[in-house]
Amino acid sequence: MMTRETQVAVARRDSEIDADLETSHLTPVWDGILREFRNHLTVLLAAASEIRAAHPSSEPTDISAALAETEWNVERLNSLVGFVDAALRDGTAVISDLDDVVQRAIRLAAPALGTTSVSLHKERRTGITNRGSAVESLLAALFVELARADGNPPLPGGSRGLRIDVYLEATRTSLFLSIESTGRRPTGESWRYALASDLASRVGATVSPLPDTAGYLVRFA
Repeated sequence: MMTRETQVAVARRDSEIDADLETSHLTPVWDGILREFRNHLTVLLAAASEIRAAHPSSEPTDISAALAETEWNVERLNSLVGFVDAALRDGTAVISDLDDVVQRAIRLAAPALGTTSVSLHKERRTGITNRGSAVESLLAALFVELARADGNPPLPGGSRGLRIDVYLEATRTSLFLSIESTGRRPTGESWRYALASDLASRVGATVSPLPDTAGYLVRFA
């Protein structure tokens, strides 16, 4: 029995190594694609900004609304590129400050959050294991999932505001982040939830829906 278990474990590890070797040569390709995509988005955003600057505020409101919509969608595409980058890229395990990680997560999710506010509640500064941008990307994906569950949030400046609260709880063996929303519960599992779960596994964490409220529990072992 012990011999069989050892053989299975070795086979699984070898499979992972083979998969890494098969895909590692694509890294420069993905890097190039993402870089060019970001460059195109930068040009689009700059063009929208130039059009806005060339038209005074007295111009018809439909032009202003169209520009705002264009800029908003470009920023959302930039955010999606960030998720793709996190999904494709790994990194060395490091200890990151939780405050910094949450702030980066908010910036990454911001284009899709609209008027949603995100607050971190904790008693002391805390370090958390991270690999590349895994933790901030998984948190951002969960923030967006909760915001989208409540309907498409309005652009900044709107009247409706969803609230997402992140609570930290630490034990001797684990660290828990409870992400709670004042809005509706997400229905089903989207690609964002799948991405968050995959990124969590890279840092020895798990993601699960909260049983009694709209939100998620991220457990770091």
